[in-house]
Order: sequence, then C-alpha cells, then structure tokens
Amino acid sequence: MSAAGLAVENLSLRLGSFALKNLALELEAGEIFVILGPNGAGKSVSLEAIAGFHPLSSGRVLIRGRDVTRLPPERRNLSLLFQDFGLFPHLTVEENVALGLRARRGMRDGHEPREKPRDLAGLLADFGVAALARRRPEALSPGEKQRVALARALASHPDLFLFDEPFSALDTRTREELRGELDRFLRGLGIPAVFVTHDYTDALILADKIAVMRGGELVQSGTAADVFRRPANRFVAEFVGIENLLAGRLSGPLGELAEVEIEGQILRASVNGLAGRAGEVWLCIRAEDVGLSLPGEGAASPSGKLNRLAARVVATSNLGVLSMVTLDCGFRLNAYVMTRQVGAMNLVPGQTIEAGIAAEAIHLLPRPPAPPK
Repeated sequence: MSAAGLAVENLSLRLGSFALKNLALELEAGEIFVILGPNGAGKSVSLEAIAGFHPLSSGRVLIRGRDVTRLPPERRNLSLLFQDFGLFPHLTVEENVALGLRARRGMRDGHEPREKPRDLAGLLADFGVAALARRRPEALSPGEKQRVALARALASHPDLFLFDEPFSALDTRTREELRGELDRFLRGLGIPAVFVTHDYTDALILADKIAVMRGGELVQSGTAADVFRRPANRFVAEFVGIENLLAGRLSGPLGELAEVEIEGQILRASVNGLAGRAGEVWLCIRAEDVGLSLPGEGAASPSGKLNRLAARVVATSNLGVLSMVTLDCGFRLNAYVMTRQVGAMNLVPGQTIEAGIAAEAIHLLPRPPAPPK
C-alpha cells in the first residue's frame, strides 16, 4: 500500500437499526473511489466512519500508511465536503478559504503535506472566485459557493478528500465545469478521494474504482467497465441503469459463446463464467450496444459473434444529442442512436429495421426459475 493512499479494512458499526458491514476499500495516491447506492444504503455513513465521526465495532483506517482508527476527525488530516457547502455566512469568501489555510498551519503531530501548498490568492484564482473575495455566501450562486467550498477544502492540503454529493445542488453546466476542475486538481495533487454520488456521469468521468452499496454492504466494486457493463446481480444491473434486462434460457456453452433462447429466438452471448450452467438467465444489454441499420445494409459478421434481429420501431424519445429507440424484436429492446439519425433513417413507429448486438455485449446472470402457478 502506498504511503499516500487510503486503506479501509473491514469497517463495521451499528447506528440504531442500521449496520455498516465490513466496509473495505483501497486507494493509491490520486485515485478516486466512487460509491453509488440508493437512499439509506449507507454511503454517507461510510464517509463519516472513515472520517472518524462514529465509533467502530471493528476495522481499521489507514491514511498514507498512518493508522488513524483511534484518532478524532480533526487529527486525521482529511477534508469532508458536504452537499450543503458548509460556508460560514458571516465570513467573506477569502475569510472562509483562509480558514483552510489556518487549519493546515494548526495541524498536530508535525504532520505536514509533502507538496508545497498554494497561498490564498492562488487558491481563489485556481477556483475562479478571486473577483468574489469580499462577498459573503448569501451573495453567491450555488456554483460559486461550491467553488469556495472546494478552495477551502484544498487549502488545508489534506491527505484524503471525502465528498458527499458535492454537486447535487448545481445546474448541469456548472456541475460539468466543477467536475472537470475537481478531477484535474485531485490528479495533479495526488490526493486520494472517496466520492458519494447518485449521478452516473460523476461516476463514469471521475472514478478509477466504483462500488455499489446496499443495506450497509458493498455488493460489487471494480472499474467503471466492470460495474456498469458486467453487473454482479440483478440489483446492480437495475441500479446502474441497464436498459435491457431480459429473461431467457441458456441452452449450454459453445466454446467461447453460449446460445440463449429468448421468446423463441436464439442469441449468442459470451459465457461470462456460466459455462456448463444451462438454465434460466437474465440477459443484460446496454442500449448503446444495440446498433441499428436498414434491412440489408448491416455489415456481415464472419465470426458469427454479431446477433442480427429483424425489428419494428415502436417509439422514439428525444433525449438531446441521443434518442432512445424502442424496438419490437419478438421482445422489447431499447437502443440509443444519435438524434440526427432518427430522421435520416426514418425511425418512426412501424418502420422495419435491423438490430445488431455483439455477443460480447450480452452479459448473462443466473435467474431463479419462476415459481409454479
């Protein structure tokens, strides 16, 4: 474990009826770990446990190789940023940020940052709030408040950042700008971060590692590709927004591929560790992995790994740059296409179309058989 990282080892605690169970994660310098999950899953409690706000039943927290498990929050040298900004209303922008500088100078145990920290003017400039230095929080927009909060958090030059839904109150454009700026600063400083969010775009853009949480436990963790494209179970598949979750039956493996029957049609899919397990399955297919072409215009696939399906357009939904196209292939299938293609391909209800799905894009999960009627 790098001395600049974070190691959380089997953290457990109980708060009333809620239990956090064996939370474990590891980050190297500059890595960002994003935790997703429904309300009540324990995401915020996990951050608070790492920060030292709750007594633990078991487990350890190490920051830069330093065991901080028994230290109070103020001695862990971390910054915890909430969605409500946490600015002091009676202080100006520069006074709020200066608090972070004073916190750095007041660190105990002789624990100083390894990199040269920024000064107040530099921090205000870095986050685009230098012109707002004399204003108080009441005169700031939500985006400006969050910029000030980020500058103050960075001012203390912590060994670890913890972010609890920091962009939830921001409009889309401001969110995109701050997301990019935060990513650049964290990478540049080499400071690890744990980031809680409900926004999948935050996770896809920021995360080196992602975890999905439910009922106080991490049910799956890995890279964005692992979690978003290869969910471990139906709960994760639904939570990360798999647009096509289809019931089928696996007839058996065929080398690298397997045949799956769905509504009388046969699709080929990657085995995904289900070799030799014929039976009921869920087919997980992301809408962006469904390609559309006019009948007879689809590219040939000599490897046999591309499933081609005759389809009829049921509906289209304009989502901006992309549109969702709902198809009837003998079963319902959703596809994303560029909105400009909707008109170019005449994708209107009733139009005959062809859908293509690569075998590798179909992820299979075991499915319990339906109870007898």
